[in-house]
Amino acid sequence: MTPAALRWPLLSLTAGALTTLAFAPFDLRWLVFLTLATAFYIWDKSTVRQAAINAGLFGLGLQCSGVSWIYYSLHVHGSAPAIFAILLVFLLCLYLSIYTALSAYMVNRFLPDAPVLRLLLFYPASWVVFEWLQGYVMTGFAWMQLGYTQIDAPLSGFAPLAGNHAVAGVVAITAGALVVGIKYRNLLAVKRLLMIAVFIIALWVFAGILKHIDWTENAGEPIKVSLVQGNIAQKDKWKPQLKKPTMELYRDLTLAQHEADLIVWPETSVPDYLHRAAPYIQQLEREMVLRDADLILGIFIRDDDKGLLNSVVSARGGVYHKRHLVPLGEYIPLRFLIEFFNRFVKIPMSDIASGDEDQPLLTAAGLPLGISICFEDAFARDVIADLPEAELLVNVSNDAWFEDSHEPHQHHAIARMRALESGRYMVRSTNTGITSLIGPHGEVVKQLPQFETAVLSGEVRPLAGATPYVRWGDWLIVGLCSMLLLGSAYHKKIGNKD
Repeated sequence: MTPAALRWPLLSLTAGALTTLAFAPFDLRWLVFLTLATAFYIWDKSTVRQAAINAGLFGLGLQCSGVSWIYYSLHVHGSAPAIFAILLVFLLCLYLSIYTALSAYMVNRFLPDAPVLRLLLFYPASWVVFEWLQGYVMTGFAWMQLGYTQIDAPLSGFAPLAGNHAVAGVVAITAGALVVGIKYRNLLAVKRLLMIAVFIIALWVFAGILKHIDWTENAGEPIKVSLVQGNIAQKDKWKPQLKKPTMELYRDLTLAQHEADLIVWPETSVPDYLHRAAPYIQQLEREMVLRDADLILGIFIRDDDKGLLNSVVSARGGVYHKRHLVPLGEYIPLRFLIEFFNRFVKIPMSDIASGDEDQPLLTAAGLPLGISICFEDAFARDVIADLPEAELLVNVSNDAWFEDSHEPHQHHAIARMRALESGRYMVRSTNTGITSLIGPHGEVVKQLPQFETAVLSGEVRPLAGATPYVRWGDWLIVGLCSMLLLGSAYHKKIGNKD
């Protein structure tokens, strides 16, 4: 292949890799418009096959740079040989890049060759549909979605209206408009270019207005919450000699909170099984009763029928079992691969059962809670399944698996998006950070530094009602985009017959 022939593939790969800088913790959110515009520019001038290849390379660059932190859990904490860990991460990213490749392929192969419509509507709609599919197929891997780059920008105003995918769609429309302005400015009438510019500006202004709407309403007086960040290194978490000091640390930090109505510990904060830790939890329960407070904590439960469950329990009664498990971390896709996988990777508690889809809401401090454990908050459908009944969102997590990588920051931005979409406060208790109180507009009310043993205390208000997104879910934006694509494909087919 000649150097000239390599130009677009290399540019596609580079643009995809640079897109990660638009996400937390780098937060160069303006960059996503340039990198996606670069991708659209390349796809628009490519054949069907070239567009699919270049789009796949864009996706590969995005995923490899964006989720490289999986390496830590496999190699550092799973004891996998470095080359095997790198290979697994690459294969996952290669799989995820298929969705990006398909988004370009479908447009260039089946939709009308109308450059302006392609850039302003077809590519954005296809991106939304395949980004959504990536979060569904084989339980889904809903990470590195473009809407998360805009959590602090005006475009996030579309999140409570139509969800994170809608935000991604408007990002894509804006990127497409940049390409139209650069590539076709000499071919389009000035009036038409002005109409496109007005349309884009109107989208942004509308988003800014939406951002200031309160979609939910007060459901009671504020409650005082305390979130315990134990800061237990993952390499120490399951050492038998450190079990007692860990449990004493959490107990002492909790008993020092005299005014809290609700105290939250992170995911699997108790390094033991529930049946063995029962006396310890019963002691805490007695303390909570005396204080008229509630404590919820993360712990493993061994069920005779289901097996091992990653759970949140209330010291005063109530339990929630994690429903959406982490592939490679909590379960191995394709069960026959477990024996092969376990030869190379030794991740503690890596074969977990999922909880029932329909579980009663856990109630604490008098409030029905929408609980998500770690990876679950990356799936908006899981979070809004508890709404509008839940008056407060709770996420417990343990991102110590990923050390000081960009994963905890990406995860925190995802949690903020869930709060914004649902119009609820979210309290987020994590082992090593980022522990925070998040407001109903996705704003960070309070936050602890990472890798510090501390307690974050503050007030949150129970909220009732439902945002439009809670009522419609992803079906509105995905349905509209699908109808646009299918209708345009049908129109092309009919036109070809004529």
